[in-house]
Amino acid sequence: MLSFIFFLFSLILFCFLSNWYVYLVFFFFFFFFFFFFFYFFDFFIFISYGFMIDKLSYIFCCLSIWIFILVLVSIYFHYYFDNLSKFYIFCFHFLLFFLILDFIVVDFFYFYFFFECSLIPLFLLIFGWGYQPERLSAGLFLIFYTLFGSFPFLFSIFYLNSFYGYFNYLFYDFFTNYYLMFFILLSFLIKFPLFGFHLWLPKAHVEAPTSGSMILAGIMLSLGGYGFIRCLSYIYYFLFDYGYFFVSICLLGCFYISMFCLIQSDLSVLVAYSSVCHMSLVICGLFSMTGLGIIGSISFMVAHGFVSSGLFYLIGIVYDRLGSRSFFIVKGLLNYLPSLSFFWFIFCVMNMSCPPSLNLFSEICLIISILSWSFSTIFFFFFILFFSACYSIMIFSLTQHGLFSSDLILISSCCVREYFVLLLHCFPVFFMMFDLFYFFL
Repeated sequence: MLSFIFFLFSLILFCFLSNWYVYLVFFFFFFFFFFFFFYFFDFFIFISYGFMIDKLSYIFCCLSIWIFILVLVSIYFHYYFDNLSKFYIFCFHFLLFFLILDFIVVDFFYFYFFFECSLIPLFLLIFGWGYQPERLSAGLFLIFYTLFGSFPFLFSIFYLNSFYGYFNYLFYDFFTNYYLMFFILLSFLIKFPLFGFHLWLPKAHVEAPTSGSMILAGIMLSLGGYGFIRCLSYIYYFLFDYGYFFVSICLLGCFYISMFCLIQSDLSVLVAYSSVCHMSLVICGLFSMTGLGIIGSISFMVAHGFVSSGLFYLIGIVYDRLGSRSFFIVKGLLNYLPSLSFFWFIFCVMNMSCPPSLNLFSEICLIISILSWSFSTIFFFFFILFFSACYSIMIFSLTQHGLFSSDLILISSCCVREYFVLLLHCFPVFFMMFDLFYFFL
């Protein structure tokens, strides 16, 4: 384990090379060795005092490295090789480094520490390379929501360490203090984000650069679910007694947000709110406390990481050519970028959970688990799934059809690199359907 961490840390030196090709090739090798070295092990492997990898952390580590490689390929020719772009890659590398450490640590204090460390390069990316002047307020929203939401969690960690002598993943105990369980749970619900604490997410997505949105949607949202699953055994009684309250908030919020997406005019805001809608279903699946709900939540977070990241990359491609993300300007793309319209269709279809994508399997698991928890939730699911399909179709129809803008005459066609990045977003979502047995181990 230490060899992989050291290899990832040593790649920081390659951030300052003028030739990023070497840096990118090394990351492909890193993913290859990481993927095949740990794939053949079962359950816990390489447990040490501070680090471990099991099936859960392994799949999120692979997701993080894969998304980061796609980010590197997407910005390969986008920035000149000056000192500013080198610092841009340096921020991304440290973000990945902290995220990998976040997924392989054992103790909750290290989980908290590395998560807060990952917010620093993300804040620098939003503040330094964001599109609009409002990026400062977006970065402050991100910091204050997640930091102040996590402060009670930090105090809970200190209290439990002084009382029990430990608070990590490997020792299971049931707490009886409901206030303690609520403070632990609240920090993860803000990271998801829960409806009501979700305002930082659309703001951060709108102001962040395209590559920052890919990381934020692909990996950062999964951290809340990962920590939630790790602490399930500690907060079991709280979930059992008060789960109906949070499930009600999530279902009602998901219903409101799915309708709210139908009146959006900004593509980034629409995709960001659809992420909130999807994460609400994940929270409901975890609160159902069933094995199928946890399986559906994990697979949905992985599938959402690829699909949402791909949608933000598509929006970034259009924004680079038109300078706008508004539905009033981005119209008629089918006339000028017909090959890209195919990927728009694929990602919109995956976003509404159509076969053969992994999202379909995930939503089936989540719906079965929540309906087994309470059959009265079927009323919400009728409308949530219908409106989710409506705004996904709306994204495709409004951008690809209609009267095109006169600005579209000046745009250039897409290059092979952009199609390559989009293909590598689609590939795992479709082909993971052939190995669903992994999620049941």
